[in-house]
Amino acid sequence: MISYELARKLKDAGFPQSELARAQQLAGYEYVSLPTLSTLIEVCGEGFGALGREPDCWVACEYVAEGGEWNNAHEGKTPEDAVARLWLSLNQTAAAGNAS
Repeated sequence: MISYELARKLKDAGFPQSELARAQQLAGYEYVSLPTLSTLIEVCGEGFGALGREPDCWVACEYVAEGGEWNNAHEGKTPEDAVARLWLSLNQTAAAGNAS
């Protein structure tokens, strides 16, 4: 599971919120989705390359097919943390590309 702070960063960056989260927000509550690992991987789309375990953390990275390289690695205490950080990175890159 990810922390509230990381879930809030996801929401602020445009991460899709659950129906419950949207309903709670409409009712005036401060509520964010806590996505599952499978949801995080799914929303990364083709940007998700791999998830691995290091001795003291989890690492999620992107696979760039054009160069055949693994890059954009992000660490987390849990698999969800690592993939959430990868999603944030991928979406910051996409947002920067759309702003050009």
